[in-house]
Amino acid sequence: MIGNDGKPITRDMIRAAIASYNGQPRGSKEFAAIPRALVTILDNLAIGKTTYVKGADGQLQVSRKKDKSIAAG
Repeated sequence: MIGNDGKPITRDMIRAAIASYNGQPRGSKEFAAIPRALVTILDNLAIGKTTYVKGADGQLQVSRKKDKSIAAG
């Protein structure tokens, strides 16, 4: 995953972005800092489905829970 600055992001940075995705409204400054590619992946993730997002230091399992929030494993 590449960040908005064009540099690879780590798994911890992806977890922080997912926390912002779950907790911030779409128009907020924190939400705008999330990489657009990650927002697209998370928006299209169906309930109960799992995908993997590759960071600079390995991959991270991401799934959508029944309450429509995102969980990062």
